[in-house]
Amino acid sequence: MAALGLLAIAAAALLPGLKESPLARWILADTLSPARILPLIGLGFALALLDAHAVIASVLLFALGIAAALLAPDRLLALLDLNPKAATHLFFVGPISFLAIGAALVGSDRWRTGLTPPAALIVAAMASLMIKLSDPSLHEPAYTWTPLLVTIWIVAAVALMLHAFRRPWFSIFARILGSWLLAIGLLYGGASLTPPKPGLTPPPMPVPDVRPDIPQQQP
Repeated sequence: MAALGLLAIAAAALLPGLKESPLARWILADTLSPARILPLIGLGFALALLDAHAVIASVLLFALGIAAALLAPDRLLALLDLNPKAATHLFFVGPISFLAIGAALVGSDRWRTGLTPPAALIVAAMASLMIKLSDPSLHEPAYTWTPLLVTIWIVAAVALMLHAFRRPWFSIFARILGSWLLAIGLLYGGASLTPPKPGLTPPPMPVPDVRPDIPQQQP
């Protein structure tokens, strides 16, 4: 699954017929940007460390998050529009995703089992909202389902691959990855909330006196 997806991405980036497509360019520049895929990689890592019951619960809540964002995006945006600056920062869907999955990864195994299912719900809803908010088309179905399939592919490929090669030290690396994701989410969100510093205005330039000289009349 990972190899087929990477081949599809390489084809979209290299083949002349595909790389000129607006949809392919948007997928490569937006959907596959680091800010979008890092929470999905973190979620896939968390799923690889769970037992079967927690995985089933996470998958169901992941699907519920996608459905909620696609069927009722206005209600979710109304919940996220608590900060007056939320609309200008894409409603902070990126920092919320980082914080949710980072909190699930950074704790113990029991902590991870309890927090990964709600984190899957949040990450799925935020990823789907980001797709809707960044859609450059006039609601073309391909601009919704294609990045959504890419999102599902990233989570599934990471989870299945890491589960197949699972090692005992994966739990330690999960905590390290969770701390990184938490730090990124805090920095990302804090930078969005910080008001810009007013720039120093230079002093006004002196206006030269361009009036013509008027000769004085002799008495």
